[in-house]
Amino acid sequence: MIDIFSDMVNKLIRKLRESFFLLGSTSIQTAKLKLFYLMLGANVLKGLLYLGDAIVRYHGMGSFRALRLIVTSIIMIMLLKRFPKLLYWGIHYAIIGTILHLYYRVFNQHVGADIISIQCIYMVIISAFYGLNKFWGVIYTLIAAAAVILYHYIGFRMDGLHPLPMVTNDLYICINFMVILLSHIYFHGVLYGNLREMESLNEQLRISNEHRTNFLSTMSHELRTPLNSVIGISGLLIHNNSDPRQKQELDMLKFSAEGLLTLINDILDINKFDSGKLELEVIPFNLSALLNNISESVARQHTAKKLAVVIEIDEALKEVSFLGDPTRLGQIMYNLLGNAMKFTNEGQITVSAELLGQTPEYDKIRIQVSDTGIGISESQLENIFEPFRQASNSTTRKFGGTGLGLSIVKKLVEAFGGQIQVKSVQGQGTSFSFEIAMKQTTANVLQNRSGEPQEEKKLTEIRILLAEDNMMNIYFMQQVFKRWEISADVAENGTEVLELLAKNHYDVILMDMHMPVMDGIEATREIRQLEDQSKANVYIIALTATVSDDIQIKVREYGMNDYLPKPFQLDELRNLLLMRSQDA
Repeated sequence: MIDIFSDMVNKLIRKLRESFFLLGSTSIQTAKLKLFYLMLGANVLKGLLYLGDAIVRYHGMGSFRALRLIVTSIIMIMLLKRFPKLLYWGIHYAIIGTILHLYYRVFNQHVGADIISIQCIYMVIISAFYGLNKFWGVIYTLIAAAAVILYHYIGFRMDGLHPLPMVTNDLYICINFMVILLSHIYFHGVLYGNLREMESLNEQLRISNEHRTNFLSTMSHELRTPLNSVIGISGLLIHNNSDPRQKQELDMLKFSAEGLLTLINDILDINKFDSGKLELEVIPFNLSALLNNISESVARQHTAKKLAVVIEIDEALKEVSFLGDPTRLGQIMYNLLGNAMKFTNEGQITVSAELLGQTPEYDKIRIQVSDTGIGISESQLENIFEPFRQASNSTTRKFGGTGLGLSIVKKLVEAFGGQIQVKSVQGQGTSFSFEIAMKQTTANVLQNRSGEPQEEKKLTEIRILLAEDNMMNIYFMQQVFKRWEISADVAENGTEVLELLAKNHYDVILMDMHMPVMDGIEATREIRQLEDQSKANVYIIALTATVSDDIQIKVREYGMNDYLPKPFQLDELRNLLLMRSQDA
């Protein structure tokens, strides 16, 4: 029996807590409705008190006001249950009614500014701020509060409202206090219930973002690893092939693989922008060479269109090196030029770079890509920089594309401290331009980002250990080493790396970060702890298809000296090896 009673009490407490303290979340509209029902229900009780007093003490005098309060409150409850969208105007109506009743009480010779009047002001504040908004809360609060202040300065008094007897008056006050108390309890529950729900959702989003990041990292590795060998081997075949037809087919294969790589990079970049973790490199590069090489590369990829590509570089920029991120600037240009090629069937594409001004610290440069293509209408311009959107659905059907390119361009230009500008006339062409500030440098430009073959320098003396478990990548790298006349050893996991290093001396270890048995990270830690300092300090270049937001920081934390993301340009690897051979 006691257990049954205990269960009943617990259920009742749980029900009360769910109803009044709102352990979960609820919508603001639902909370407003429940608050209004509470106040209207209290009006019915107060109306009954007035009605009973009018009948018992005053032979029905004043009962009309009591009945009006009861009937209008019941009608409002029924209307709101049937038409909840009327709530906004219903709250206005109720607040105005309460304010009129307040003034009627305050300026009545039998009542005046009493406790009930102060309670009316509190209920106006609750209804206006919780039920409407901050603006109406301030307006209605000032109007209501003015009643008790004006009471002292205005001598006019009305007649007709009879004071309730003490017991009934105290009951009336108790009802008002309960309404005020329950309103605050209820909205406190709404506020903290929604805050708890928000915190829970934020935690779920955080976990979901971690899963998404891990998934993208894994997919990046799984997709970029085979692409490294596809792009690399096709490049070697193109270089060694003299048959024009086969060379053209290999060019198409390489172009398709690079297109897939671009799509993967775009998706990863969107993830970086969303997480706010994109960082720009600061290395020396030649702007003129970069723009020329990219323009020529894009033109070669679209030879079928036979479009003229005009390159206009300010003379003051041609022999100057700048500090910046050539990879990201190149990504901007590839996207803009690729778009221009896609939407231009005849005429020309113009790439220009103009020096706008100089300060002791920076050069201000405007870069522009113009075409004579289909153009973009005024109404469509606002959509082109949104992710996954193009100017129109017909554009997607006719020309293809994911709609990521211009979104990435906009975010990258902003990362450089500039703003992308677009001018377009439908049927005549489009012009994209942006201004960036870069610092000049006298440092040697060591990296060639163009993808063009450099002068073949001998690397025969350098001793290399390749740590790689993917057979296609091993084959590709062996062909590269053969072409460069390098004799290299191969280890398929970290354990084999340590075994080979114990027997031999190497100048460079090309370390894949993901391998079975022992991965590249653990192998690097083991190497750095070797007693033989010549081996412990061997130069390690991380080869990774995982492109995380802070990979440059991580590889150094792991004890590696540098890294190359797969797929990499052969010249990037060659330059790293050349620099190492000069230091060795």
